[in-house]
Amino acid sequence: MKKFIRVLVTAAAVGTVAVAAQVTASAAPARPAAAEDVLTAMQRDLGLTAAQATTLRSQQDRAVDLDASLRTALGADFGGSWFDAATGKLTVAVTESSRVAEVTKQGADARVVRHSAAELDAIRAELDTLSGKASGEGRAKQGPSKLRGLASWRVDEKTNSVVVTTIAGQKSTLSSLAKYGDAVRVEQTDRAPVQTANYLDGGDAYNYGSCSAGFNLRNPSTGQGFLLTAGHCVSTGSTVTGQDGTTLGTTVASFFPTYDDALIRNDNPGYWIQGRWVDTNPSNGGIITVSGYSDSPVGTYMCKSGITTKWTCGYITGKNETVNYSQGAVYGMTRHSACVEPGDSGGANVAALSYWSPEGVTSGAQLYWDGSRYRCAAAVGAGQNVSWYFPIADSLAYYGPVYGVTMW
Repeated sequence: MKKFIRVLVTAAAVGTVAVAAQVTASAAPARPAAAEDVLTAMQRDLGLTAAQATTLRSQQDRAVDLDASLRTALGADFGGSWFDAATGKLTVAVTESSRVAEVTKQGADARVVRHSAAELDAIRAELDTLSGKASGEGRAKQGPSKLRGLASWRVDEKTNSVVVTTIAGQKSTLSSLAKYGDAVRVEQTDRAPVQTANYLDGGDAYNYGSCSAGFNLRNPSTGQGFLLTAGHCVSTGSTVTGQDGTTLGTTVASFFPTYDDALIRNDNPGYWIQGRWVDTNPSNGGIITVSGYSDSPVGTYMCKSGITTKWTCGYITGKNETVNYSQGAVYGMTRHSACVEPGDSGGANVAALSYWSPEGVTSGAQLYWDGSRYRCAAAVGAGQNVSWYFPIADSLAYYGPVYGVTMW
């Protein structure tokens, strides 16, 4: 019997299994289409009908393209951007009123703000340095943190500020933020961020259910296959098994904290067949086919797949956020509102409505104890979910040159 490692989405399922005894490595397996699963998830999580999804698809595609071009054109005057699903339009902030006409002519709404995106990003970068992030290029080891009581920090385009989230009941270094004035806004949470890896003690995925598989990658020159997942799920040099206990391969690199990704080499390609597949009901459910990758703006829709919560959808609520786990900070994360729970770590996050382009692998969430297990906020009536994934654009920027990998 052959097994298919699909691009499992959320923690705890490294090898989605599908029976296909006569299928070759280059052929797509005959598996159930995911259209019904996807539509059901969108209607449930996003409140969209099929007609609304179709309309938003074209609006969101245009917004993503427009965002990229205006960021370049506006240069130092760019103050941030976000997509509004209600209007179907992109809003672009500028620091000079003379640039408003340029933005509106391209079809986006314009907002004049005080702080440029570069200024706010410099503040975020300074906080990253205080938290122990090493300077320079490459993946240097994280140093000691000079910050206390901070759960996360990110640039929030809508408020034109750096939002710093403190943890209720903990002493924090708020006094060091005063020098930034109105460029920094403080909010509070009673939930410290935790990884959603199920603490390596159960589930239906790789390594006996510890986490979910992310995206299949390969070196096109050698044909060698790899699996991208979360760094906190596996350690460099460790042997990884698929959902049925069969050896998958060796972890060639793993980073956590500072980053949260890992690359596993497929040493058993005769058994584990890879492709551009993400399971919408892991394990062994319907699939979607992904292509390329993206780094979409705030406000755009996304969906994630994982062994615990399966296929859930939400929208991006923050970019380039530093998340301060108990083990140390992870930088450059994307924040979103899809439900994520323990066991979902490492799973695939994709841009929704459009071409299902990979966005990143699940890292963690703010979770709530319901008396038996940890749940996402929506599951216990605690408001909007707060979840994070580590962007695949950052992973490919590192693993591409080092291991020659690309998307499948």
